[in-house]
Parts: sequence; C-alpha cells; structure tokens
Amino acid sequence: MTTALIMLAMIAWTLQIGLGWLQIRRFNHAFIAMEKGAYLGVGRNNDGRFKPRVLIALSFDEDYNVIDSVLMRGLTVFSLPKKINALHGLNLADINPKIIFPNQLSCQHALTVALLTK
Repeated sequence: MTTALIMLAMIAWTLQIGLGWLQIRRFNHAFIAMEKGAYLGVGRNNDGRFKPRVLIALSFDEDYNVIDSVLMRGLTVFSLPKKINALHGLNLADINPKIIFPNQLSCQHALTVALLTK
C-alpha cells in the first residue's frame, strides 16, 4: 500500500512538472508572437497561494501607445494566454486599471505593475 501511494505521488509530481512546462511554453509562444514596440511592460500579481495568478505583458510604441498585449490568468496549468483588446491603441497616460478590469483586483494590480515597468 505504501509503495502504491509513493508511486501515485511520483506520477502526480511528474504530471505537474510536465503540465507546468506546457503552460510556460504557451506563454513564451504568445510573448514571442507579440508585436514588438519601443517599450515593454510586464506585471504580475502576488495575491496569495490559492488565488488565480495573473501575468500581463504590454508592448508600447515610441509615443507610449499600446500596440499589443498578452494576459495569462488562472489557478491551474490549463490557463491560456489572451489579448486585452480594450488596451490596444490607448496611450499609457489614458490607461486606468480600475476601468479596464472593474471587478478583478488581481488583474488591476498586474496591469499597474506592467504600466510602471514600461
């Protein structure tokens, strides 16, 4: 019985590593496919262990207008990268995280960090 539990734990751990690698690979492909601008801002939240993590990458042109974006949000390794179409074309000075993500504090925080790291 103990051997079966150890084997089950090893299989679960290996599966977690493999699925985590796939998630990182999906984000890297989305990040590489982003239209590159003059400036790049990347932000993430650290709200806690059991809350969905958020990662946002923004690409700005020379005038600080958003030309491309990637959002990855989720609690599991099955989260997929998405575009934030509401930001495309906006100037850095015009972006208000509370308006873009009105009911999502973790997304607001990650967007704020991405705007500050441009």
